[in-house]
Amino acid sequence: MKGYRFKRFLLVFVITLLVVSSGLVAQAADTLLILHTNDTHARLEPFTTGKDEAPIGGMIRIATLVDDLRELSGENVLLLDAGDAWHGTNVANVFEGRPVVDVMNSMAYDAMTLGNHDFNYGQTALADRQAEAVFPVLSANVLNEAGEPIGISAVVKLVSNLKVGIIGLTTPDTPFVTHPKNVVGLRLDDPIERAKSLASYLRPQVDVVIALTHLGIEVDQELAAAVPEIDVIVGGHSHTRIEEPVVVGNTYIIQAGEHAQELGYLQITLENGRVIDVSRELIPASAEVAAHSGAVEIVGNWGQELEEKLGQEIGATTVLLDGERANVRTRETNLGDLVTDIMRETVDADLAVNNGGGIRASIDAGPITIGDIYTVLPFDNTLVKVELLGRDLLDALEHSVSAYPEQNGAFLQMSGVEIMFDPSREPGTRVIDVLVRGEGLNLDKTYTVATNDFIAAGGDGYTMFTSAKVLVETGDMLRDAVANYVASQGTTAPEVEGRIIVVE
Repeated sequence: MKGYRFKRFLLVFVITLLVVSSGLVAQAADTLLILHTNDTHARLEPFTTGKDEAPIGGMIRIATLVDDLRELSGENVLLLDAGDAWHGTNVANVFEGRPVVDVMNSMAYDAMTLGNHDFNYGQTALADRQAEAVFPVLSANVLNEAGEPIGISAVVKLVSNLKVGIIGLTTPDTPFVTHPKNVVGLRLDDPIERAKSLASYLRPQVDVVIALTHLGIEVDQELAAAVPEIDVIVGGHSHTRIEEPVVVGNTYIIQAGEHAQELGYLQITLENGRVIDVSRELIPASAEVAAHSGAVEIVGNWGQELEEKLGQEIGATTVLLDGERANVRTRETNLGDLVTDIMRETVDADLAVNNGGGIRASIDAGPITIGDIYTVLPFDNTLVKVELLGRDLLDALEHSVSAYPEQNGAFLQMSGVEIMFDPSREPGTRVIDVLVRGEGLNLDKTYTVATNDFIAAGGDGYTMFTSAKVLVETGDMLRDAVANYVASQGTTAPEVEGRIIVVE
């Protein structure tokens, strides 16, 4: 306990120096401090980025920073989140965002706006999370079939003696960056047009107008130019780390990167209803920041429930599902077939490919638990659908078999496509026949391909995917799609079908 107190003393001391040196301690009633997060993607605990380094970020550390800054700055503090908060890690996904809402409630957020991935669990779960949140969940431009906002369009909050109007806006690309089924029946209006009407209504009634947006930095700049009544845009969606505010006219635009790695804040000073000064910082949630005990307890409780959940049986297999390292990296396996079939069917694509290195274990014949699926697919890969030219698809298939017979994580498991290749040929010329859905490959035809976001971003050397048009970015973890399928089927028994033929 002594060590914790000492560390917290040092943290508060450092923050005090930072805040005083940058002018961020409120000195007058016309000063407002905005603390903000965006695109945290349910990073409740510190995490590593895959390198040999100390874990970074995490909402349990952000909570400590927020508490200390509130203690230093008094009552003139707003805590806002710009969306994509409820989805992204195992504990969040299994419980459809409830753990994140619990942590945000404990931190006393003043408002958040809906991001596209906050729709990932479907509209029923979304409504439940909105009801559970003790803070307003805003979105002015997402309307139901009756033309009514599905939540709150805007809110006016009294902060110290300042009236602050906050407008929530969600990217109209949401139907393409969550699964389309999650937004069936919803209409996404032009956010800028909605902001114009709301800002003009709020402006005479408040001291400060804030747009809390999940639109991306480019659209935020368009918004600022079109709606000068907005004083500050607290943004998200593009995961942009903005150290100094982007200024358009008299509007200040800010974001705080991603994954709860830093807490953003902006202090604004007003005079006669006009912002006359700003101070800006990003505070890292580094290893020196102690985890907040209250948030740790909440996350720990959900972690225990997660362990119990992972042990639940969701289906069964009558055959061994082969995910052995040597096999998925050199040949077709029945587990590779199953996973890619699920990918293709889930997003209704012509074909699906998944790197063999992303499959990390087998499942014995018998019951299948959620934990089994998570062991097979341990990476946080999400399911996407892209358009790819036939010639680029051929390049991808050549890359897949270029190292054969060596074990290669880039070796593709596939669905909707069959290939024949000759390993005696030079790499790049080995594929001698390709069928897509039973028809010969057309090099000039565009095909829809289901894959994971790692491959879509050019991972494992699949650079031909980086120029592909993204049609659907579901945000759904691949493992969740597989678990849902297994649960819906009850019992499965996939067989190797001859999708990958080696010419001996």
